[in-house]
Amino acid sequence: RAFKLLGQTDAEAALQIELEKLLQSTNTSSSRQATLRREFQGYTDLFRRYLKGEAVQSILWKKIQPLPEGTIRSYDSLPKPSASATDVRRLLNKLVVVKLNGGLGTSMGCEGPKSVISVRSDLTFLDLTVKQIEALNQEYDCRVPLVLMNSFNTHEDTLKIVQKYQHMNVKVHTFCQSRYPRINKESRLPLAQDADPETKQGEWWYPPG
Repeated sequence: RAFKLLGQTDAEAALQIELEKLLQSTNTSSSRQATLRREFQGYTDLFRRYLKGEAVQSILWKKIQPLPEGTIRSYDSLPKPSASATDVRRLLNKLVVVKLNGGLGTSMGCEGPKSVISVRSDLTFLDLTVKQIEALNQEYDCRVPLVLMNSFNTHEDTLKIVQKYQHMNVKVHTFCQSRYPRINKESRLPLAQDADPETKQGEWWYPPG
């Protein structure tokens, strides 16, 4: 057991050295450096669990129980909003539409984000989403925004794509998920040689979750 713990300690120490090298390899801003450091902290915690075997434990099905009675409410039991346009607008102005936009469309013969695949009348998935929200905003004179959660694979392309919605009645926001470096199975060290997003090392990184 003591030998195993020593091996885990050595592996963690080696990982920290490599992660620090990755941090020093990037020419990004200090704020991006701080973000990377936070991401690597979460990555280290996950790596530590992997070393302890927690990441591969079987699910203990006996511990999984149904939700307590009444936890899930049926739609019909919810209070009905007022038919007043003012009340509807007030409620809609509390709404935010969030869409996962991290997947690539390579398996469907598309280069770039999956959301830009044409699906109807030359409109893409993203076009249809924006048009639906715009119709809602126009009908009720509200300001429902669209938030796109990108991955490092789709972020740059998406920033260019959403520019065409600037003059539509929908505010589009974007943010990029974290990214973790893949590790070599034998050495248990990161495959990535640097953390600069400008270098094309997509296969060496993955979005957590």
